[in-house]
Amino acid sequence: MADATIIMAGGSGTRLWPASTSSRPKQLMRLGGRHSLVQQAALRALAATPEGPIVIVTHRDHVAGIAEHMRELQTDALSPGAGAGSRLLERLVYLPEPVGRNTAPAIALGVRYLERALGPDASVLVLTADHVIEPVDRFAADAGLAAGLAGEGFLVCFGIVPTHPETGYGYIQSGSRLSGGLVVDSFREKPDLATAEEYLRRGNFTWNSGMFCFTTGRFTHELAAHEPAIAAEFAAADAELDTVVASDGSRRADADRLRPLYERLPKISVDYAVMERSDRVAVVPASFGWNDVGSWDEAAKLSPSPDEATAPGAASIVQIESGGNHVDSDLPVALCGVHDLHVIVRNGKVLVCRRGASQLVKQAVDAAAERGLSDLIGD
Repeated sequence: MADATIIMAGGSGTRLWPASTSSRPKQLMRLGGRHSLVQQAALRALAATPEGPIVIVTHRDHVAGIAEHMRELQTDALSPGAGAGSRLLERLVYLPEPVGRNTAPAIALGVRYLERALGPDASVLVLTADHVIEPVDRFAADAGLAAGLAGEGFLVCFGIVPTHPETGYGYIQSGSRLSGGLVVDSFREKPDLATAEEYLRRGNFTWNSGMFCFTTGRFTHELAAHEPAIAAEFAAADAELDTVVASDGSRRADADRLRPLYERLPKISVDYAVMERSDRVAVVPASFGWNDVGSWDEAAKLSPSPDEATAPGAASIVQIESGGNHVDSDLPVALCGVHDLHVIVRNGKVLVCRRGASQLVKQAVDAAAERGLSDLIGD
């Protein structure tokens, strides 16, 4: 088991607009069950790290919403592992980012905090707050394998075994076998269809899940080797990472004290900054089911059936001579003579999108922002 967990809970999830917005981000949505995505991430952290800190790195504006969901989780008697997680709140540490700087600074912030608290040999599991993963016990078992490899000095990825030639994910090419995993030979960018089909045929490629495990010291060393300017900024951080105990028992840092540091940082992903440049990377092929809920096409897979709503408690749906539609609405919806659509009615906004074309949603949000259509994308 890992000694601590970092949960990355940033971003506004524009690909799931209008259900996900800047003030009600994706991680607070309830998809794939009665728990929100961030609550599901916390349950995975409890299963994979029975002791030690659970650090949530998020935008300062999202701390209050996430904290409310964490309090709900602790008091929810029906939560899997709720008894074992009765100390959840006092294990939580919120590190609020004043501005978003992508995943490399977010992870570096959490690692620096944990290295100060636990030392350079502490193993850290890095999760995201916007995945649906099951069963949790299989995830915990794979996390145990990853922690073992991290103890041997590897930066460890979790690779998702492909089920089809997906063009929307990055890929990991694996090589020789290790105890509990495989050596990573290379990372590949999102491929075209022909290349994705070739990866599937070759069999030694997995999807990059964006979850990791390593020791604090190994990550700090690799960051210093490949992005020394970023590493130097965090190495000098001290008082900026001091925390105070909140009324719910969690610990929280001050976003205002972190602002000068963050204003000096570039926007860069951990893949570009570290993982793709290190020669000490391993992968654990996942034995668990995984959905990154990165689009309405993916969200629809969590519905009981194509013609039922995704979210628990959704409004009534009537369909006449229609089928294959995915509806997520807080208002009643009637569909007549239409097929294979996403119909999303949330937060006073409406999205109608052909199934299979939901990658266009982010473009629609960006276009609305460029045109100043605050009534369309505003909270």
